[in-house]
Amino acid sequence: ATFPSHLFFYTSHRDESEILIRFKVEPYPNNVYIFDPYHVEADLGETEKNLLQLDEIEREKYIKIRKSYLFGEVYKSFTGRSYLVNYPRPPPKHHMWRADYFNQTHWATTRETHFLSMPSREKLSDLRTHGKSRVIDERKPRPLVDYRSDQPLMNMTLKVLSCAPRVFEIKEFLSPIEVEHMLYLASGEDLSLSLTGQGETSSTGEIKKTRTSRNSWLERERSPILDAIYRRAADLLRVNEALLRYRGDGEFPDLGSEKSLAEHLQLVHYTKKQEYQAHHDFGFNDIDDPFQAQRFATILLYLNEGMKGGATTFPRWVNAETFEQLKVKPETGKAVLFYSQLPDGNMDDFSQHEAQKIFGGEKWLTNLWLWSPVYN
Repeated sequence: ATFPSHLFFYTSHRDESEILIRFKVEPYPNNVYIFDPYHVEADLGETEKNLLQLDEIEREKYIKIRKSYLFGEVYKSFTGRSYLVNYPRPPPKHHMWRADYFNQTHWATTRETHFLSMPSREKLSDLRTHGKSRVIDERKPRPLVDYRSDQPLMNMTLKVLSCAPRVFEIKEFLSPIEVEHMLYLASGEDLSLSLTGQGETSSTGEIKKTRTSRNSWLERERSPILDAIYRRAADLLRVNEALLRYRGDGEFPDLGSEKSLAEHLQLVHYTKKQEYQAHHDFGFNDIDDPFQAQRFATILLYLNEGMKGGATTFPRWVNAETFEQLKVKPETGKAVLFYSQLPDGNMDDFSQHEAQKIFGGEKWLTNLWLWSPVYN
């Protein structure tokens, strides 16, 4: 990781003793640095002469990078934030809940009510249907209705914990039976050492120690309970559940892809002294990427509580009243929703978060990630 006051310099590839530029990492928002060996300030002639070294494809890519950089300078002067994507990037397609003040509340309803008793193993077999056959008629009961709450609707209350980044708490998103089911599935999984989303190994092939947990993946089609949790999450996010699964039979043809916009549930286990240091859930796209696909929203689902340590923290949240980081305590069945993108299409640098080290006990949770505009 890089922090303010770190020093960097670029050298010539022909002579490493020839330093071309030096820079020191400054505090936010000065977190984008660029070395342009072709541009000569206030001298278009010299700049054009330098650009003659590039072929047509290289020149086109340079122009894209240059335009993105110049837009980023204007963007920062207006917003106070760095532009962390390539210009232009459109706004996300999905709904975003407002976060205007702390403790603001929103309500979302779902027909995917809680499971209150456990169905037999035979009833919890894998789902084998795809496409439009997965659509449930709103006039008909939910699958396995005899094992669910007898209420027709379930209310989900979102409470704003942070405005920048947008972070929401949803208590009792999962029922104890649903938590039990997910932990049962975990007992049959081979949990491997968790990797970070990008750059998980060093140049020597060693796994980086920013993340020391173990994880596995649970497909939505693994059981009807997991399918119900995905549908409930879709209602929470205010997106069509079909976006969170493989689509076929002409569903949403305008998307240009039948792939799910959601990843499989990531099941994560932390034991004593394990952690995931501060990180973002988004990455960075190539300048020629036409979609700039990125994770849009994260839903954390806590499967246990009572451990020492293990809080989810947001060290860079904006709060005029305290310099302490936002700290979310794990509670069984609770969900935490936060966005990695801003309404204008930029990435939210403040969405950096951390799974704090465990000092006693263990921690189980799952992550559900929704992408925009596509899943890549």
